[in-house]
Amino acid sequence: MSQPIDPLVERLGLSMWKVQRKITSQMSLHKEMGLTVPQFGLLRMIAQEQNARVIQLADKMEVKSSAVTVMLDRLELLGLSVREPDEQDRRAVIVTLTAKGEKLLEEARYRYLLLLSEHLAILEPEELRNLADYYLMLEQQER
Repeated sequence: MSQPIDPLVERLGLSMWKVQRKITSQMSLHKEMGLTVPQFGLLRMIAQEQNARVIQLADKMEVKSSAVTVMLDRLELLGLSVREPDEQDRRAVIVTLTAKGEKLLEEARYRYLLLLSEHLAILEPEELRNLADYYLMLEQQER
């Protein structure tokens, strides 16, 4: 460790982590559906990727394909996703969401934003705008 870290940076990092954990722990939809957090994350990833291959999902999650297969078994059992052979490559399997899976994700998104709104309600409108601007700056930062 060659350069000292500003204590304010450490405090901010810890606060960001705590707030995210607090909000995540209050999101209960995955529990209501009988899903683990990784399974729920996989569901969101399937929606983002659209027609994703199992191997792509495993790479993104940084796990083995067999781990994704186990999670997909559970999602299919609940009627949230479906696997179909890839017409372009017989060895590959394409994963998509069912209408039920899409509806669940829309409900989760709404609940998350509602929960986030409740947490951010302590801020004045100008403070909220500034916070949003600061986060956008951090997000767009190239490193």
